[in-house]
Amino acid sequence: MHIILTGATGTVGSAVLKHLLTSPTVSHLSILSRCTFDLPTGENLDLKKANIIEHEDFLSYPDELLRGALAGAEACIWAQGISQTQVGKEEYVRITHDFPLAAARAFATLPTPGGRFNFVYVSGEGADQTEKTFTLFGRIKGRTERALLALPASNLSLTSLRIYNVRPAYVYPAARGRSRPFAVKIADLAIAPIMIRFLPSQMSHSGVLAKVLTDLATGDGEPLSAGTGVEDEGRLLRNIGVLRLGDQLEKKGDAC
Repeated sequence: MHIILTGATGTVGSAVLKHLLTSPTVSHLSILSRCTFDLPTGENLDLKKANIIEHEDFLSYPDELLRGALAGAEACIWAQGISQTQVGKEEYVRITHDFPLAAARAFATLPTPGGRFNFVYVSGEGADQTEKTFTLFGRIKGRTERALLALPASNLSLTSLRIYNVRPAYVYPAARGRSRPFAVKIADLAIAPIMIRFLPSQMSHSGVLAKVLTDLATGDGEPLSAGTGVEDEGRLLRNIGVLRLGDQLEKKGDAC
């Protein structure tokens, strides 16, 4: 299966990248990035299936890209993102909302064998689709979730889209070598160990999250079955649901 990945150098994206490189289900991986970077190395990582595509404008996807390097892609894991403390409001909206919406619209035009395209959006706990929360993060992430869910019914050209919004909580461990805001670094050192011990349900291990995101991207695109942490008619997965599905995947792997 051919998968598209964004945000591959971030905390979530780097974990997803490693997992995709080990997954036998994934035959080809297209990584959209503003600049090239060194792929991770290690045992069982199949680097031959990865193709880093330098892409400057995440609002535009020309036909030569869609019919060329991205041809045959059946899913995307959108892990690109930025802290609301690192950019102004206008830029934050552009990156958090406009970029994934533009990508989903473009990728929906890709011909796929099953007639569907799975789009997995990494949102976050605190996202509010009513936009009543006081945080910019919560309002814009919620707005993006709502807009993505509305796409398939908004135009006949978008009916192939199968949207999953995933809300991890505090993601750990951080990607090595990645620059993080000072406040987040403090949280990594001081708060994370306490939360891991006393509030594990509010934590998202990047490795477990990567497995769940990959499973959604490579799945059949159908709504998730009702259960703890599943909302929006099977299209939204809260962090408690990530933990639950991650546990199921772990048990499934052990059984194999």
